[in-house]
Amino acid sequence: MPRRVPIWLALTLLAGGCGGEPVVSSPPATAAATPAVTPSTAAPRADDLDGDGLADLVAEAGGDTASLVVVPGSRRGLDPAKRTVVSPEVFRPALLDPVIRADLDGDGFGDVLAYGTKDDVERSYILWGGPRGIGPATPAAYRAVAGDFDGDGAADLATAGQSDTNLVILYGPFSRDGKPARQTTRPSPTGAEFWRMTADRVNGRRPTGLIVYEADDGEQTSGRLLEAGQGGLAQQGRTLNPGMSATFGDFDGDGARDVAVGDDGSRNNEPGFETEPPTVDRTLTVYYGNGATKTFKGTAGPLVAGDFDGDGRDDLAFGGAEGLFWGGRDGLRPGGAIAGTSPAVPLTAGDYDGDGDDELVFAHGEDESGIIVTDGRKVLNRFGLT
Repeated sequence: MPRRVPIWLALTLLAGGCGGEPVVSSPPATAAATPAVTPSTAAPRADDLDGDGLADLVAEAGGDTASLVVVPGSRRGLDPAKRTVVSPEVFRPALLDPVIRADLDGDGFGDVLAYGTKDDVERSYILWGGPRGIGPATPAAYRAVAGDFDGDGAADLATAGQSDTNLVILYGPFSRDGKPARQTTRPSPTGAEFWRMTADRVNGRRPTGLIVYEADDGEQTSGRLLEAGQGGLAQQGRTLNPGMSATFGDFDGDGARDVAVGDDGSRNNEPGFETEPPTVDRTLTVYYGNGATKTFKGTAGPLVAGDFDGDGRDDLAFGGAEGLFWGGRDGLRPGGAIAGTSPAVPLTAGDYDGDGDDELVFAHGEDESGIIVTDGRKVLNRFGLT
């Protein structure tokens, strides 16, 4: 059974603006003597919630008691014995989009942006990182993704307006009650309603791009890629091949951001709409920063990018363990399957052990609550979230 409070969590975590319900139960008395983590002197990581210089995993434990689980990194990799479970009483996760990590208040600790439901109201929540891990939960925008859209080093949020027909950019840093430093509003990049978005991951002062998808009813729709510069997001978006999975990376190592878009496998179940055209079905399209485009066929599912072999070029997992692609000077090339991971789907990636390259994490099982940690070639660890 998971412990509701890790040894290093020395305070009761309360959900700000949520009636005061605890995120986790109170710690044992002996935990109060545990020293806080000293923030790393290295550049802060958006996925480092406790400031020890290592990425932390945030995932959903499914089932009837769905909850968010935080598993801290360590020099030996992810440490499930010290995981924190965010009580469903705070909010019940409904992860239409991956959990997003970004330092939204500028304190040097990564924060968690997650989508969930409380009292039948759906919205995003911010769980604030700190020296002892995640802290109070603050309600945020209805549905949001995080990036640094103007490249000033402060994390921002992109969200749909209340009518889903405006793109609102909330610029950080944010106060602990979720208020941005400023905000702008522009018409929908799709010309109509939208609610799904994907942003490039925050990394230093690099401006991050944003993909805004056309509205969907389960089918694969096209996204509009808004490229980013020091002046902010482009006013006009590039239309991408339909595909509800997307991720950013530098797959050819030229320093320019590339975008991968793929079929996530979902379909509209209304009669006559259950299929996708050959250009979309089980298709991965890679848009390189130098203007080149390449297409691969054969699988469908989530997309996760990261530098798994430490060569300075991002690699890619698409759909399952058999859908691995290695970055290279000429871009992505198909790789071999990872033994012992099928059936499983890519979940996320991060440097959880501090060795300089990313570990690729898969989810498996009926509720996808089983975790498989790999280095892109072999299994490193297995554990459950429940």
